[in-house]
Amino acid sequence: MGMKKIGMKPRIYILCNGELAEPQYFQDFKDHLKAHNILVRYRNEFLKKAPWSFIEAAIKFKEEEQQKGKFSEEDNDQIWLVFDVDNYWSDNENKFCDALKLAEVNGLKVAWSNECFEFWFLCHFGLYNSAIPRTDYHKKLAKHFKDKGLGKYEKNMKSIFDPLFPYQEKAITNAKKLYKMGAVGNNPSTAVHLLVEELGRVFR
Repeated sequence: MGMKKIGMKPRIYILCNGELAEPQYFQDFKDHLKAHNILVRYRNEFLKKAPWSFIEAAIKFKEEEQQKGKFSEEDNDQIWLVFDVDNYWSDNENKFCDALKLAEVNGLKVAWSNECFEFWFLCHFGLYNSAIPRTDYHKKLAKHFKDKGLGKYEKNMKSIFDPLFPYQEKAITNAKKLYKMGAVGNNPSTAVHLLVEELGRVFR
């Protein structure tokens, strides 16, 4: 195992189950923090998988990085998984819970969103505590962008981090309130704030 120099920040891997919105947002966050040790990954074996398959692939990824000397829990390195709950919870709640336990046992941290990642974006503008059809997310975001004078919102837009950033603390506050109300099965809810707070704690 190659040891990092004293004083170096830990590596934080962010593995994404989606290939557009999630990696783009966290890559822009990484650039904002000027943090070389944030490593955003969205390999084929992660993309559009059921959460349990994604978690199994992430366990294998961790083992590979450890073997290559690129991940060390002794150095406080972390691996976070960003994924959507979608219908997986209602379809197989027990399997979903078992997958989350498997992630925890293997030292993986999770940043899920119910129903999808774009709900984290909505948290920047208000507290939503009743179910929202995912088809309405983009309509609501487009209206918020227009009302706030943030330009035109488009699905999977590449520059979404910058207009959202001034509202990040509000998003964290709103996400925390929903997170305290229940578990991953609550629609809407998100755990993305846990990852966002950790990135801020480590790299700011």
